[in-house]
Amino acid sequence: MQFNPVFINQNANGQKVDLSRFNQTGAAFPGNYRADVYINSVWLGRRDVLMKELAERKVLACFNRAMLDDLGVDVSRLPEIAGVPARDEASRCVDIAAVVPGAFSSFNSTDLRLDVSIPQKYLRAQARGYVAPEYWDAGAPFAGFLNYNANAYRYDNGGSAGTSTQYYFGANAGLNIGLWRLRYNGTLTQQDNGKGQSQRTYQNASAYTQRDITGWRAVLTIGDYFTPSDLFGSVPFRGVQLSSDDRMQPESLQGYAPVVRGVAETNAKVSIRQNGNLIYENVVPPGEFSIDDLYNTGFAGDLDVTVTEADGRVRKFVVPYAAVPQLLREGQSRYAVTAGQWRDGALSKRPNFAQATYQRGINNSLTLYGGLIAADHYQSALFGSGINTPLGALALDVTQSWASQLPFNASGSDMQGQSYRVTYSKLLEATRTNFTVAAYRFSTAGFLELSDYTNLINQVGVVYRAKNKFQLNADQPLGDRWGHVFLTGSTQDYWNQGGRDLTYQLGYSNSFKSVSFNLSAGRTHDASGNNINQYMLSVSMPLGRESYSPLLSASASSSSDRSAGAQVNLSGTTGELRNLSYNVYANINRDSAGGNTSGGGGSVQYSTSVATLTAGASASGKTSQANLGANGALVFHPGGVTPAQSLGESFAIVEAPGAEGAAVSNTNGVRVSQSGYAVVSSLMPYRQNEITLDPKGMNQDVELQETSMQDAPRAGAIVMLKFNTQQGKPVIVRLTRPDGNHLPVGATISRGEDFLSMVGQGGRAFLRGMEGKPLTASWGGGPDQQCRFSYQLPQKTGGPAYLQTDAVCAPQ
Repeated sequence: MQFNPVFINQNANGQKVDLSRFNQTGAAFPGNYRADVYINSVWLGRRDVLMKELAERKVLACFNRAMLDDLGVDVSRLPEIAGVPARDEASRCVDIAAVVPGAFSSFNSTDLRLDVSIPQKYLRAQARGYVAPEYWDAGAPFAGFLNYNANAYRYDNGGSAGTSTQYYFGANAGLNIGLWRLRYNGTLTQQDNGKGQSQRTYQNASAYTQRDITGWRAVLTIGDYFTPSDLFGSVPFRGVQLSSDDRMQPESLQGYAPVVRGVAETNAKVSIRQNGNLIYENVVPPGEFSIDDLYNTGFAGDLDVTVTEADGRVRKFVVPYAAVPQLLREGQSRYAVTAGQWRDGALSKRPNFAQATYQRGINNSLTLYGGLIAADHYQSALFGSGINTPLGALALDVTQSWASQLPFNASGSDMQGQSYRVTYSKLLEATRTNFTVAAYRFSTAGFLELSDYTNLINQVGVVYRAKNKFQLNADQPLGDRWGHVFLTGSTQDYWNQGGRDLTYQLGYSNSFKSVSFNLSAGRTHDASGNNINQYMLSVSMPLGRESYSPLLSASASSSSDRSAGAQVNLSGTTGELRNLSYNVYANINRDSAGGNTSGGGGSVQYSTSVATLTAGASASGKTSQANLGANGALVFHPGGVTPAQSLGESFAIVEAPGAEGAAVSNTNGVRVSQSGYAVVSSLMPYRQNEITLDPKGMNQDVELQETSMQDAPRAGAIVMLKFNTQQGKPVIVRLTRPDGNHLPVGATISRGEDFLSMVGQGGRAFLRGMEGKPLTASWGGGPDQQCRFSYQLPQKTGGPAYLQTDAVCAPQ
C-alpha cells in the first residue's frame, strides 16, 4: 500500500518532507541500534547494528569483518574477497549484498529486528548452538566474591535432654585474575549443649585455582579437587589435573547421538523423529548429506529418518539409537590426567598417585576407552568399549589391579584381581519398554579400587570387597492415559562378608487432569538378613489454574515392621516477583512399637537482591526445632562492592546507571540498586545467555536504551554487562523556523550520527536529556532542508505529565 505524499507537507511555504528513504523495504534512520539478528530465520542473538546511508538515500545495515564472522560467513569462499573488510579495518563496513552473492538484509526499526539471508554455500558448517571461542567472555580481569551460608538451629529434645543450639557458617570465596580463577571453601561450626559447654570447629575444605585451555577444550586445575568419575571412582586429591570439559562443546555435540548419513537427489527436506517426536528438520542440497549435530535426547529410541525430495518423492530409513554413558559421538574425545596426593586430613598415610583416562568415539557404533592409575605400591589398568547396535547399547570393560605391601591380608601382603563390568540400555520398540540402565559387575577376591587400597593401608575398619553387583532401571508406559510402571533395583554381595544387600522398588505413576499420583512398593534386605517391606502412596494437585498456584500434596506409607505415617503439605510462592516461598505441613507417625506421634511445621524463604532469608519451625511429640538462616554473596568488581543472592559458577554484574528499581528477569527478587548495579547469580558457561531488565519500577526520568543483552561466559567468569541509559527530564519540544512556521511532520532529529526522534504534528518532538546540546533537524538532503537548535527545560508548574517547551530551529 502506498499513500500520496502530498498529504504530508506541510508548512506555510509548502515545503514537503523528502520521503525517498521510505520508498525502500526496511526503511530506517541512520544510527546505531541494539537489535535481534536472525540469520536465515534462525535467531543469532542481540547485536549492535549500524545503519548507514550507503547510496541513493538507501539506509542499510553495514557489515564489517567481525559481523561477517559472527554470522558464520566463510570468507574464503567469497568470489570478491577483496571487497571484504580486513580485521584491522574495524571502522570500515559494507552492504552484505556487495560481498556475498545472493545475500541481503532487511531491518525492521519497529521491532528492532535485522533479518539476514545468506546462501548456505557461503556459510561455515558448524553445529547447532555453536558459540565461537572468541565470543567466550572471560569477564572482569580483576574481581572477586564471597558466597556465604549462615544458619542457626535450636533443638528442644524434651525432658532431661534439654536444649541444644548449633551455629553454622560456610564460605566459598573466589578471586579472578585474568583467566585464572582462585577458589577457597571453608566451614565454621559451633555446638552448644545448653549446659555451658560448647565446641567450635573450623575446617579448610579445599583451595584450588583453575583456568581454561581453550585450544584443547580443557580445564587446568591446581590444588584441592576431585578426579572425574567417568571410568574410575572419583577420589579427592591435592595436585594438578588437566581434563576436557564437555561444556565447551555445543549442546548438539554433547553426549551421544549417531551420525545420520544419506543421499539427496534434489533440494530435499530431511526430517528425523524419535518416539514419534520431530527432533530435527532441515533442507539439504543434492548429493551426500551427513547430520552430526543431533541433540542428545536420552538413552533410547531409534531414529526414523524421512527424506522428502523437491518433486514429492519420499524415502524412509531407520538409524538405531541407544546409549550408555560410555558412548561418545564419532570423532569426539574425553580425557583427564591427574597427578597428586590423596586428600584426607584424617588419614595418616595419603598415597601419591597419577591417573589418566581417555575415551574416543571411533565411529557411529563404537567407542573405545581406557585408563591407568599408578600409586605407591598400587597400580590399576582399565580397558573397554561401548557399542551401539540394533539390539541396544552395550558397554563392556575390565579393570586389573595390583597392590603390594599391604599391612594385613590373609592371603599375604600382595593382592591382585580383576573387575568385569557390563552396561546395557535399550528401548523395546514393540512394547515401549525402556531399560535406561542395566549394569552388572563381577570382581575377583583380590581386586581393589584405589579407595579400598587407601583404607587398607590406613587400617580404617573393615574394608568390604564387592563380589557381584547388579542394578536395573526400567520403565513401561501403558498408553496415552494409563500412566507408567517403573522398576528400580540393585543387589550386591561381598568376598569378606556373608549375605547380600538387596533393594528394589516397583511403582505406578499417572495423572488425571491436574492431579498426579504415585503408588510404589519396595523391599530392602541387608547382609545380616533383615527384611523391610515398604508401601507408599502420594498425591499432588495445584490449587488453581495459574502456573504459580499453591501445590497441595499428601502421602501415606506403611512398613512391614508395623511403622506407618501420613503427611499433608501445602507449598507455593507469592509476591510481585514470586520471591516469597512458603511450605507448611502436618503429619502423624506410628513407630514399630505401636507408639503414635503427631506434629507439624512450616518454613518461609524470602529472596531479595542482596540475600535470601529463611526461617522455619517444627514440632513432633515432645521435641521441637527452630531455625533461622541467611545466604547470599558479596561481589567485588571495578565498580565497587555489590551484595547479591548466592552465586553459581558463572555470573554477571549488570550496570545500568540511574535505573534503580528495574527488575532483572533472570533472577527472582533482584532489582537494580541505587548505585546502578545488580547481579545475575547464575549463567550457563559457554552458552549464549539472555539477560533482561524490566523497566517497570524505574524513575520516569531514566530510560533504558536496551532491555536485553546476550553473553557467553567462560566457566567461573565474573561478567560485566553495561545497559546504556538515558537520563533526563522527558520533554515535548515545539519546533519552529525563524519565520514562525512549524517544522514539517516526519523531520528527523539527531545528534551527530545518532537518531533521537521524529517531528510530529504541530512541530512537536519528544526528547530526553538533550537540554542545552546542539541538535540537528533534517527533512531532506538539501541545505535548505536542515536546521540546528537547542532547548532549555522550563520551570515545572504542574499540569501535563511531560514538560513542554519551545525552540527555534535556525538554518545551518
